[in-house]
Amino acid sequence: MSTKMELAPKVLLVSNQQTTGPLLAFSLQEQQQLDVILESVPSNSVVRSVDENPDLVVLDTNLPEDQTIDIIRKLRVETAVPIMLLTSIRSEEFMVEAYDLGVDECVLKPIGPSLFHAKVKGWLRRSWTVPADTLDPFKVGNIRLFPSDRTLFLESGDSFRLTNLELRLIYFLMSRPNRTVASEELIERVWGYRSDGNNTALKNLVYRIRRKVELDPVKPRIVQTVVGIGYKFVHE
Repeated sequence: MSTKMELAPKVLLVSNQQTTGPLLAFSLQEQQQLDVILESVPSNSVVRSVDENPDLVVLDTNLPEDQTIDIIRKLRVETAVPIMLLTSIRSEEFMVEAYDLGVDECVLKPIGPSLFHAKVKGWLRRSWTVPADTLDPFKVGNIRLFPSDRTLFLESGDSFRLTNLELRLIYFLMSRPNRTVASEELIERVWGYRSDGNNTALKNLVYRIRRKVELDPVKPRIVQTVVGIGYKFVHE
């Protein structure tokens, strides 16, 4: 049985450029048939990233360097998808810091539409959601996970769309039912080799998952904490 939905890749475009932002969004929607979320307030980018579950984040702002760096830092803690930064800042020090904090590519403006589209499509192919298409659905107890469309079905029949980070965490825990997984291992598996993940980020991620899957998130039965060690997916 398959419930896979044919969804267009989703791009979160964060741009406070009154002219170029809407033009970039329109070109990706109409010419590349992508699902584009345009956010014109850069400070909202982290919340929109969590809410929208994009496959790629494109930053195109004219903010000062320190504010741009702060947004990048906060975004990378919350999302594992590629981040592309469009910038007019030609400072090598700024770009190095952006890469160190998790930007996948810094693109100097101006950039032609054909090259921009090619770069977007290239990073979408590298998004974690693309390899997820190769993962088969599986079931633990009465909970079913469909990685290809990031959907979790509960025993009650309720279903939830997962963010990329939520999918990484729940997939790893469900593939090891009733086994305690150390927090350090989960951080490495979910956030990868970068240093963006930490115990606070992991706790926040577990909290968000519990709000979706638990009848009582305060007294979790499915995703349980093993004090001082980590977490486990409990299957009775």
